[in-house]
Amino acid sequence: MEINCKYCPKNDGTGNCLINGCPLPPVIKEIEEMQSFLEITASDNPKELIDRLTDINVYLARSGKLLADAKAYQDQVTANVYASHMEFISRVPATVAMKFVAAQSVTANQIVTWLDRINRTLVHA
Repeated sequence: MEINCKYCPKNDGTGNCLINGCPLPPVIKEIEEMQSFLEITASDNPKELIDRLTDINVYLARSGKLLADAKAYQDQVTANVYASHMEFISRVPATVAMKFVAAQSVTANQIVTWLDRINRTLVHA
């Protein structure tokens, strides 16, 4: 996944990434681990099923926390986009402004959507 740092609240103020302070790589790694876990088909072995249910509980709690954090990050990115382009956004129709902000927030939006889907999958597992 490509990370767009331009509007990240953790960049250096000019849109350049401060990768050492970036919160996204460890989050993305954790999401990928959850995704891999969910893509495994469980066997009929009772011990494996019990272990898997235990893991599902842990992943459910963790995905909920990550989702809340991702939504907060998404809100910060959205605010930064609005702050950076206020003059432009105030002159265009609301639907165009919303599309523009969404286009500038692709990374944050993708992480929120991905975590939401993982969380919902775990709820119904």
